[in-house]
Amino acid sequence: MKISSLLLILILNFSQLAQGSNIQSESVSKENGIRVSFDSNLLQEKRNLWIHLPANYHESKDTYPVLYLLDGDRHFQHAVTAATLLAEQERIPEMIVVGLPNNPGTRGRDLGREREKFIQFIETEVFGYINKQYRTSGINTLFGHSMAGYFTSRTLATHPNLFEKYIAASPVLQNGDKAVYKAFTKLAENKNLLNKSFYFSLAGKAEEGARTTDAFNEFISLLKEKPLKKLRWSYRLMKKQTHMTTPYLTMFEGLTFVFSDYQSPRFTSHAEFEKFGGMNQLKQYFKLRGEIYNTDKAIPEEALRDIADVLLDDKQPQKALALYKDIVKAHPKSAAAFSGLGEVYKSMNRYDESIKAHEKAVELSSSLSPGWQRFLKRRLEQVKNLRS
Repeated sequence: MKISSLLLILILNFSQLAQGSNIQSESVSKENGIRVSFDSNLLQEKRNLWIHLPANYHESKDTYPVLYLLDGDRHFQHAVTAATLLAEQERIPEMIVVGLPNNPGTRGRDLGREREKFIQFIETEVFGYINKQYRTSGINTLFGHSMAGYFTSRTLATHPNLFEKYIAASPVLQNGDKAVYKAFTKLAENKNLLNKSFYFSLAGKAEEGARTTDAFNEFISLLKEKPLKKLRWSYRLMKKQTHMTTPYLTMFEGLTFVFSDYQSPRFTSHAEFEKFGGMNQLKQYFKLRGEIYNTDKAIPEEALRDIADVLLDDKQPQKALALYKDIVKAHPKSAAAFSGLGEVYKSMNRYDESIKAHEKAVELSSSLSPGWQRFLKRRLEQVKNLRS
């Protein structure tokens, strides 16, 4: 995937969302997207949204998860970077990024004194607009830092079905005067709670302070003592970071954790693969992933190649060969598949067949990067030298 310009000209009708309001949009940056301004009926003020779309959004018909950022003006750029890089590495699906920047003087009001009204604003006006204008999948993630991290944690406890995934960097938990603990205690009794994911972090005690650190540890103890069966959660103490740097690492690690059900399983040995459940379990895994994320339900080619390579590393070339033959049959235009097949033949000293497979890989590599083309050609030359 390539990062491309998202200089969008929006001709939008916002009348159904906020009667009488005016929509204006402008480019935030060449790479990052647009800023949309509108009049909020609920908050009785003009509000902005910063919106970034995946590079191939306009060339596809897919639906996309949405990452919503509190303090959006502060976190928008690094969130776009994280979402783009992680999607390129297939750690997360491609997603729409929406920043909710603060108006001057409104942060304490929105995230604290009048948080319920701000939650209603997100649920009705922001969701209403984004879901109307873009192809969204209904898989929404909320990210917040510091006071916004507390807001994120409390929103999970009090409005658990508003988002599917929650990420909180350095949440200032004691600001809630134990309210968040009571809310999570009640959440444990919620029998209708759908599957949720929650990742949170904190810097070292010297950076965050004793009260914040003690509250954070007490919160972890609560989650351990009264575990929520349908809440998948994890945390990290970032002792070498500061309160203001945790959002950057937390964005990468948090997205990776909450979307771990999207990632292809990886194996270091055939025994590990068999313990996982083998090919049947792998088929079920990608079938379920396809149902959740609206992706292809078949096992991806790369996942199959990884397993074949594990078999080869485990000195099981016949099994690797059988699998690679199936892969090239299913993906006859894959240079990587033919190159892998060539490597299996090479390990078996079947050099003529290896050369034939590698030559096919080189032939199919014309659309790949120059680096890939050179790599495939080197593999071909290595086998030719071995045969000589």
